[in-house]
Amino acid sequence: MNIFRKKNSTPTQMQSRTKEGTIFELAFLVLALLSWGFIVWLISHAPSSVPTHFNAVGTPDAWGSPTSVLFICVIISVVGAAMLAGAYFPGTINMPFKIETPRQIALGMRLMRILAILFLLLTVAIAASSLMPPFRIWPIFAVVALILVVTFVFTWLMWRAR
Repeated sequence: MNIFRKKNSTPTQMQSRTKEGTIFELAFLVLALLSWGFIVWLISHAPSSVPTHFNAVGTPDAWGSPTSVLFICVIISVVGAAMLAGAYFPGTINMPFKIETPRQIALGMRLMRILAILFLLLTVAIAASSLMPPFRIWPIFAVVALILVVTFVFTWLMWRAR
């Protein structure tokens, strides 16, 4: 079934399911269950007051209850799931160039799926940074750096595939 959408005057088709897509979706589901199991475990073992914000040098400067960390983790997990679903609409990915070739479409779909899984990793990094003493911010920085590197590499690969 083809669904046509318009973005920047370029029609794009909804892409069909593939074996790769199914593998990523199952991996996302398993990792989501493991991640959220770990987060719930962290909350149950966390101190009564945990950092909810870190300043520019990585020192906690705001504190709250362990459950306050859930809000941002839920939002990031939902965004990851939306990215996984968005992989079926590669023409809607905001790139500085048009996505036109089959190779660009395949790379765009793979980028969205990898980012979805990295967003799950980001939820674990945020929870671990806030709920596991000693409270350190470097896991969050490491995952954000990985997200940026993956995005830059795939953007470059997609640009070269024009």
